[in-house]
Amino acid sequence: MIKLTDLQGSRSIIDDLAHPFHFDIDRASRDYSWIKLTPEHRFLVIAGESTGGAYLSYGSGDFDQMPVLYVTSEGSAGKVASNLSEFLAIIVALPYWEDLLKFSGGGNLAEMRKAAELGFEIYEEEEIITSARIRLTNVLDIQEISDPIGLLHRNVESTDCTAVAEDGYQYGSLFNRFTSDDIRRWE
Repeated sequence: MIKLTDLQGSRSIIDDLAHPFHFDIDRASRDYSWIKLTPEHRFLVIAGESTGGAYLSYGSGDFDQMPVLYVTSEGSAGKVASNLSEFLAIIVALPYWEDLLKFSGGGNLAEMRKAAELGFEIYEEEEIITSARIRLTNVLDIQEISDPIGLLHRNVESTDCTAVAEDGYQYGSLFNRFTSDDIRRWE
């Protein structure tokens, strides 16, 4: 099992996770006092991302073994992994995971798979992603996932808590209503 301290102890790991995978451990120290969970859970912000969102481990027990919740700055939140190790495996396998949720047709797994086939091969060709993926898998014990899209879908679908804004607004799902047809229209 990969621990947060394993990541924090290496500048190159921190840098590779921040760019290109948008999992910036350095941003965990920012002010996230705006995050409130419902139902209430204790949580630890483990990373942030450049648009202001945050990744947190929540629940009881060891933070490295707790589920990972992604809270966006745009009002969406959801469980993205069962623990830190699983989340790292997902983002290394699917650097475009957020786009798959965006083009999920409201949470349709088949739509996510179609979107992956249609619009995101470009990520696989980017040298920075390939290089960072190789470096991370050589240093960390990142397990290969046979069906990362299915696992991501199951995690988000099984979200058991969400964030609540200061005004009481309950954050929505990470699944968006766009479909693979929308990718074709935008090309």
